Amino acid sequence: MNRASAHRPRRRAARARWTATVATAICAALVTTACTPGGDEPGGGADPVDATAIEAIATDLPNDPVTAAEQLVAEILADDDARSAAATAELLRRSGHAIVSVDGSVVAAPDHLAMIDAPVYAELVPMLAEATRSGDWYSIEQFATLLTAVGLTDQDAAPVQVAAAIGGWAKEPGDHAIFASAAAGVRALAGQRQQVLYAGADPAEVFFDPLQTTLLLGHATSRFGEVAAGAGGPVPEASGPGFIDAILGVGVAHAAPAGACGEFASIFASPDDPAVKAHSDFLKGELKDRLAKEFLTEGGKEAFDKANEAWGKAGAAASAIMLLLATRLDLSADKTSTHFKHRAGTRDEHITLTATARFDPKVALETIECYSLAGMEVPKPGPMKDMTVRWSSQQPQVGGLQHGGAQLLKAISADSVKMDGGSKTGADGTATLEVKPPVEDPSGEGEQLKGKATFIASLDKEKFPFELGDAYGFLANAVGFAVGKTFDLLKDVLVKAGLPSQSIVLEVAYHGVDIIVAQGENEVNLILAKLPRVYVDLVSCAGVAGPFKGSAGYDGATSSGMLQAAGGITGVPVPSDFAGQDNPISVLTNDREGPNPFFIMTGEGGAQFLDGRLTFFPFLNARAEILADGRVGRPVGEVEILLGGSSFPFSDLSWPIVRVKEDPRCPKVSYFYDAL
Repeated sequence: MNRASAHRPRRRAARARWTATVATAICAALVTTACTPGGDEPGGGADPVDATAIEAIATDLPNDPVTAAEQLVAEILADDDARSAAATAELLRRSGHAIVSVDGSVVAAPDHLAMIDAPVYAELVPMLAEATRSGDWYSIEQFATLLTAVGLTDQDAAPVQVAAAIGGWAKEPGDHAIFASAAAGVRALAGQRQQVLYAGADPAEVFFDPLQTTLLLGHATSRFGEVAAGAGGPVPEASGPGFIDAILGVGVAHAAPAGACGEFASIFASPDDPAVKAHSDFLKGELKDRLAKEFLTEGGKEAFDKANEAWGKAGAAASAIMLLLATRLDLSADKTSTHFKHRAGTRDEHITLTATARFDPKVALETIECYSLAGMEVPKPGPMKDMTVRWSSQQPQVGGLQHGGAQLLKAISADSVKMDGGSKTGADGTATLEVKPPVEDPSGEGEQLKGKATFIASLDKEKFPFELGDAYGFLANAVGFAVGKTFDLLKDVLVKAGLPSQSIVLEVAYHGVDIIVAQGENEVNLILAKLPRVYVDLVSCAGVAGPFKGSAGYDGATSSGMLQAAGGITGVPVPSDFAGQDNPISVLTNDREGPNPFFIMTGEGGAQFLDGRLTFFPFLNARAEILADGRVGRPVGEVEILLGGSSFPFSDLSWPIVRVKEDPRCPKVSYFYDAL
């Protein structure tokens, strides 16, 4: 892999003294560290991003902030480690995060406007980029809990509120470039996973990666200050017409040298109080305004804006969460597909999942000297012993409501306790979970079916890889980070937010039945006459893909001139040469989520008469439906009979398609788990 050739920012020769209570420490030691041979050597294989790398990645970017953000996301998710880290830093910078070094120097400053409370350490950027590319994720619920923990909300917002606020963020003409950049980056990262952030997004299917979480947390909680002329980079274009491009206070002189840990303060045009200069018009498109409209209580935003302790807490939490990304949890399997057992007692069909926990800071990092984690000693890299790995799974019911076999895969008997209490990593940092499929009874009977089971591993959020110290120091600069004794507050944030999770998808094949029934009947009122019964009765023994087989048609009508006249008035060409017909049907669906039309029969003169349409839901429905014969099923879609090619407005001719336990037209198959 390519590595950056950038050098670590040079330390200053002279350091200013910190004031009285500066940096008594956040101690960071592994709770229990088992280092392999060579574990005493500094970790990493990457360099922190530097100004040269960031400038190089920005060279060919378009001026439009949205397009530039989307291009940066493509670079972040590509295969080049060094360019990915540099693109991550540039997206953060364009979004208002200053990139700083742990020793106090400023690597890259934003343009015009910067977040006062959320600088990002250059040394942590490679970890942030890798965790984002590796698929680490936080649920929407975890992010909502994080906002409550830092004090923005007094109770967790509903996922629909969070998704709605973010989905509509910074889309208006005139929104400031840093908001347009951040919002476009967040949405582009989601788009790369084919996820859309909007009010109706399914929280089980949509999540935030670590980079999205960093951007969102910063913009939800930080104050903004004007960057002094010449401190930032080139001026970006506005996100649309009406951008207020006047920079407030251009040319204000920098404050006196700020000292080793005060350089960040000096980038602001008004270092004594940077937030004073951030005029509300300048902040058009701020995320907090979107959040306020969605779920902040009355006066909540004002209360938060005045909460200096909350600012410090939020900024420190973001930095600590980024540092925790060095705690890598990799999830693998000895194979990613299997088949139901054909006889009890075999192990060939079992899958062993392995979660590996290690501390890998990516760069040689021993002490964080400045800013929000000042005084933290970083643990040495290596495998992490005695960490608790929590296991969970998301999987459909096998065969819907079939007898037995409620899961595609479950833990073997010896490992079943791990699904409840988790499992400890050993000296090599690994924890395993062995899972098994059920046994077919009888074996090989029925259709060949496939399903997918997702297994999730996460480190126990109640136990973190290092203990935080009992105090933060006060840094001698007006920007802040004077958060006082925040250990308890910060630990509370981290415990509630948890650590990112890793997941793996396992494919499981099996013989059997997945019974889907599409049936219904009703009369058709043609105003002057009626068809006493039109009906459809189809079954698939192989799930929604089909084939659906059965019959459909109509009966009970008396062929007469009146019936044909009534049909003519309503546009239904009822045949005149027979009073009913039962037609065999076979339908193989092409699109599980779209309408699947099928032919039933033609009418008078060969005109279009009766047709059907199968439509399947893209989501799991837990509602119960009772069929006419008393069977209970779960809806998976809808079947409709069309007359003359259209829905008929005067009769209800649509019925739920349901998954049921059994049907006489399908073989009887059940499943059981053996004693292994």
